[in-house]
Amino acid sequence: MGTATMYLDGTNGSSSWTAATELNSFAGSSVNALENVPYGRDLALRNSTANGKSVVFNLSTTGFQGMVLSYAFRRTGTGFNSCVWEYSTDGTNYTVATTKSYNASVSPHQLETVDMSGVTALNDKENVYLRLTVDGCSSGSGNVRLDNVKFTANPEGPDVYAPYILNATATSSNTVNIDFNEELDNTSATNTANYVFEGGYTVSSATLNFNVVTLTVSPAFANGVPFTFSVQNVEDVAGNVMEGSESFTLTYGILDEFVCENIAVLRSKVDFTSNAGNIRDSVEYKLASNVIVVATDPYNNQKVLQDETGAILVYDQNGVLGSMDLGDEISGVYCTLTNYYGFLELVPTRPYEQLVDYLQDVDPMVITLEQLNDNDFMIQHQAELIKLENVTITSTGAFAIKSRYDLQQGSVTAPALFPYFRSADYISQNIPTGVSQDITGFNFSTTTISGSGSGEGSGLPYRYYIVPRFSADMTGMTGVQDYGKMKIAVYPNPTTAFVTVNDIEATDVEIYDINGKKVASQSMQNTNMVSLQSMSAGSYFLRLLKDGELVGTAKVVKR
Repeated sequence: MGTATMYLDGTNGSSSWTAATELNSFAGSSVNALENVPYGRDLALRNSTANGKSVVFNLSTTGFQGMVLSYAFRRTGTGFNSCVWEYSTDGTNYTVATTKSYNASVSPHQLETVDMSGVTALNDKENVYLRLTVDGCSSGSGNVRLDNVKFTANPEGPDVYAPYILNATATSSNTVNIDFNEELDNTSATNTANYVFEGGYTVSSATLNFNVVTLTVSPAFANGVPFTFSVQNVEDVAGNVMEGSESFTLTYGILDEFVCENIAVLRSKVDFTSNAGNIRDSVEYKLASNVIVVATDPYNNQKVLQDETGAILVYDQNGVLGSMDLGDEISGVYCTLTNYYGFLELVPTRPYEQLVDYLQDVDPMVITLEQLNDNDFMIQHQAELIKLENVTITSTGAFAIKSRYDLQQGSVTAPALFPYFRSADYISQNIPTGVSQDITGFNFSTTTISGSGSGEGSGLPYRYYIVPRFSADMTGMTGVQDYGKMKIAVYPNPTTAFVTVNDIEATDVEIYDINGKKVASQSMQNTNMVSLQSMSAGSYFLRLLKDGELVGTAKVVKR
């Protein structure tokens, strides 16, 4: 136990933080807390004004070696997405230790570690400085939070400590990764006799990467069936042998009864006919069919997935699935299910297995407003893309998030249009009132709407709504969203600046972001190159035109 100092005042390589706007404190976490020491509040680094700023920790390692930093970490969706850790022994000259990147919120707190045990320059020093530099915050309230920051090390001197296992994971149907706490001796780590599997499995090879052993096992692990193995006699580079034997029971995949061949089968696994509450199922399922992303919103990484049998809303608050764009076709989605007040949601548990294709279209189901008003009919098509033809929006004003707007189709009227996605480009735009038009969107239902004067749990009548995804979903508004047709290849892709288009004769190109908002247009007279130099990193869609007519589309990733 010892004392460390944290600097946020511009000294020792830190930055001068503005306490009123760039620092905050929230409820702390038990993650990484010391035993028998009460935990209280965390430290929140916040606000886009602090992009590029640094916090510095100073401590002494006199008499110690092999330092490891650990801490509890939490991040809001718009908080700093880059955390760079550096070390120094003079508080002036810093060396990068690691960079941690985040593309989604992290909640609740999770354990993060920075292993500097191999940095001998930090051993037995009167002063060690560790600097955290944060960047990539996109809002005033965006933040990352630190709690229970610990520095651990071993007494200085020869390494007399036995290695131990930190984690073991089945990474495929025939491979297992074993993470040790320190660098291992190659001879003992790759000796297959040191790894004993029960149930007829044999280890055909063992490879070492510093402190991680990868085992290749045969036959393949049975899907969803636990297997047990033990590890013994592995040495570190100093010749210390692990103490005794450590056993692990792991499972790869899930049981066949929980593998769903399509969305219809997945939806049949949970009773979501009750809209009385938020009911979560703990069973993990695998959706095996190819599904297409038909709607996206960055808030909580929400998506709508659809195949030939149905659709389902994805609620991916922690970004488990990773990056997915409108029109992506994927397969192998692992999830649990939630009945959110009568609307079924998919909560991902692992990254999806395969990107099959991109820029795929799904034709919406044409229904009437009367059918949209029929809950018994709509529950059979929940979350699917639908289309209302020749309807009129009778509400006036501008579109707002989570507000209900009246539609009329013939003699039928209903408060049936509901802007649910926060990033929709028509939010705050004037409503095309009194215009007979076609409206496309996915359907959504809930009794817990906040907006239009109603709050969560307000008890509004349960009904289904149409949710336009972007302006182009309403023919009464300006917008184009047909970049799923006539796909062409461009290269290089991803790119940092330009892409080349071959075999398409185009005069102009329009560039759209993933939400269907037009962000740029360029002339292609006498050139086959499209510039994305001025674009921020992300995914974009190109609409290639010849004299105003669409001749090709492409998806481009800008790095």
